[in-house]
Amino acid sequence: MKKILVLNGSFSEQTIIETAKKLGFYVVTTGNQPNLIGHKSADEYIPADYSDGEAVLELIKNNGIEGVVSCANDFGSITASYVAEKMGWKSHDSYETALTLHHKDKFKAFLEKEGIRCAHSESFTDINAAKAYARTCEYPIIAKANDLTGGKGILRANNYDEAVFAIDNAFTRSRSKHIVVEPYLIGTQQSFDSFLINGRVVSYVSNNTFQPINPYLIQSETLPAEGVDKIKDEMIGIAEHIAKALDLKDGILGLQHILVDGKPYIMETMKRCFGNQFLTLATMITGFPWEEAYVRAALGMDMSAIKTEEPKVRFCGHHGIMATKNGIVKSCYIPPEIEKHIFKRIDMLKPGDRLNDYMNERIAYIYYSYDNEAEMNAAVAKYNDMIKIEIEED
Repeated sequence: MKKILVLNGSFSEQTIIETAKKLGFYVVTTGNQPNLIGHKSADEYIPADYSDGEAVLELIKNNGIEGVVSCANDFGSITASYVAEKMGWKSHDSYETALTLHHKDKFKAFLEKEGIRCAHSESFTDINAAKAYARTCEYPIIAKANDLTGGKGILRANNYDEAVFAIDNAFTRSRSKHIVVEPYLIGTQQSFDSFLINGRVVSYVSNNTFQPINPYLIQSETLPAEGVDKIKDEMIGIAEHIAKALDLKDGILGLQHILVDGKPYIMETMKRCFGNQFLTLATMITGFPWEEAYVRAALGMDMSAIKTEEPKVRFCGHHGIMATKNGIVKSCYIPPEIEKHIFKRIDMLKPGDRLNDYMNERIAYIYYSYDNEAEMNAAVAKYNDMIKIEIEED
């Protein structure tokens, strides 16, 4: 069996690992958290920091690894491109392209150069220069760590004092001590995710995003995005423009955008799988096998073998159950009117476990489907009120 490496082994990578095994590979996982659930699905776990390209390269060389698949993290995508380039594997984007896509300053500069609509970013490696800029800019603004995902190192500021706090936060969180500052766009946040083969979009999925507890961390997503038919042609055009300009290899290209007056402004991109087992939803609503295609593309396999089937659902999504304070989890009650729509549940914490970071941790993930789009979106907006969580403070 050909031995491949999947970077990390969280529940987000679990379906990727299982898919690779079904395709006949011996799957090795890595990462510095050996207790993650995805590692249990692999054939072997070898510890290493997946964000450390040299460490992963040594692991590959010492263990007869013949291919690499990125995890649901930008550092993983950058590492996958780095080691693939060093090993001569042609199925990943170049290392320089990976940096362009996953470092916010480089991506925004690329968008502006290509004439793609986005908010203008200013990039800083000097904290005092960033604070000086904050005295001159128009508010509101948002400060972001240049190299992080998942809402980490991001804060909005409505005035100079808030900007100082946001800039300090971004610099503190950034690994490279590099941040960007840009206008805070007020509009509707959505994502448009495409699968590219030979530079063309062969399947796409869109979604609305909701972040009511932590405004910088997505808690719920519903598929498809409202009004996507009005912008899908433009978004496909943008995806294929980026693919051509950067000579992208086959695989996923995710585009997060803000709709302002009906026009999409591109915020960030991801050339990798997404967290929270999102590809399972993408497969259900499109019929295109996203996990299989992702693994095949990463390993340079024949893409003509991919078959699209009839979609299984019309409307679906996921919701991360979150609390509003830290403490011991006592119970989590989901009412029948929600329960009847759930087809999958993943518990992250059980009764008796301690919730340490309520702004970022999820107690459980639920995956649901509906027959009516308006019903789904109205219901999901009330999930936080309807799901009852009992937390005992200590």
